[in-house]
Amino acid sequence: MTNITNIDDNELRELLIKNLPAEIYAGSQKHNANNKSHPTSFALEQYKFINFNSKETISFMVFDMDEYNNQTALQYFKDVYGFLEYITEIIGLEPTYILQTDKGFHFAYHLKNWVYTKQVKALHYLREIKKAITDAAQLDAKASNRINGVWRNPLLHNYYYSHQINYELKDFKDLLPKQTKKYYKKRKGKLFVQKGFKEGDRNTGLFYNAMRYAKYQENTSIEDIFQFIQAINRELDTPLEDDEVMTIATSTYKYKTKNEIYDTFGKVNSIRKGINIGAMELPTMHSLTEEEYEQETKRRQSLSAKRTLSIRDKEKNKEQLKKVREEYINKKYLENKNKVQEAIEYFIANDVKVNVSKVAKYCKINRRTVKRIIDELQK
Repeated sequence: MTNITNIDDNELRELLIKNLPAEIYAGSQKHNANNKSHPTSFALEQYKFINFNSKETISFMVFDMDEYNNQTALQYFKDVYGFLEYITEIIGLEPTYILQTDKGFHFAYHLKNWVYTKQVKALHYLREIKKAITDAAQLDAKASNRINGVWRNPLLHNYYYSHQINYELKDFKDLLPKQTKKYYKKRKGKLFVQKGFKEGDRNTGLFYNAMRYAKYQENTSIEDIFQFIQAINRELDTPLEDDEVMTIATSTYKYKTKNEIYDTFGKVNSIRKGINIGAMELPTMHSLTEEEYEQETKRRQSLSAKRTLSIRDKEKNKEQLKKVREEYINKKYLENKNKVQEAIEYFIANDVKVNVSKVAKYCKINRRTVKRIIDELQK
């Protein structure tokens, strides 16, 4: 069974003390672990069952498996290392720790940025991720989908500590089901989508698109809105960060739930007095002689031609940059693929069992990238 070294013991204890509340409920049995609170350092030394997280903050995503394939998980996977190989293959990310229970295993991922339960968007995202991991690994749903509550104290059980900490929610986004692309109400054959915002207008532009989208959706969620405007965001020359896009989606969702999305957000262009609706928004021509009218027409034609050339140049530059990015990505992928192939050949030649975690460490490449390459090679 797993041997607990003093180094692992001290490091994991320090991690738990820093990331759990100063006082936690704990007990010698699961049924009495909510009766009395204790200083966290004391509880970690004395009690086999402790409360993770709180009603205000979540710093660990904890999961539980008791049964697998009509057996206890412990019977099926034999020990912590057998389960480690399984869960790493399924999730693509090694848990911070795994501990052995009477029937199976508990494991957890430490979060770099704590999730506060008042943060509606982050809490919803975390719940979706927990559910996705639970479903993918066939875990016990009742215990694994909880965000806080009683789980076993790893320090008083046989455990494996991976030193993998500071995970972020976005590290798990590939596990979430792909959203079906949705369009919202059309008018005059065009979607209410505006793109190509300047750097200072990105937040406002995405917000207006999000509001127009949400207005015509009977049932929508923060994640639906996020996916919609993220697709637009990725086409920008300088996209916003994911957390900024999520902030916009959350704000839009609040307007939607309060039924405060007014008609303004259903219109792409506003009609203002003295303005023609058009790309250049030139004032109307009136009270001009025939000669003045012809001169103004020629001037406007010249402006229009310059604008068209400018747009073409920008589009040409965007295409060139896009090609350069694609070439770089392809080159990097081929380099990684060659490294993975060489690592697999090396392991096979030395009679070492091949898995994603070992190859990733050997090649110093992200586990998700390694898993994708191995899947491709197997096909």
